[in-house]
Amino acid sequence: MTEPTRRPAELTAYLSHELRNALACIQQFGNILLDGLAGELSSEQRQYVGIMVENASNIRRVLDSALDGNPSPLDECKNKSERASGLEI
Repeated sequence: MTEPTRRPAELTAYLSHELRNALACIQQFGNILLDGLAGELSSEQRQYVGIMVENASNIRRVLDSALDGNPSPLDECKNKSERASGLEI
């Protein structure tokens, strides 16, 4: 691989690794909360944490698809974001 093509590939690999690690932490912490290992959650808290875990999973799926050259989940994620923007927190 030549220098001009190697550097963007290295950056993509680095960013992918960092994003996946962060998303895994979000998902794992959310599952710890949902499992009650850090204490009981109210039904409203469970709902918010469930949304957090689901969104982390969706972002991971979009990231994986984008890196495979398939941007189609981006539209699905955008639609979910638009629906969620109407929720009050």
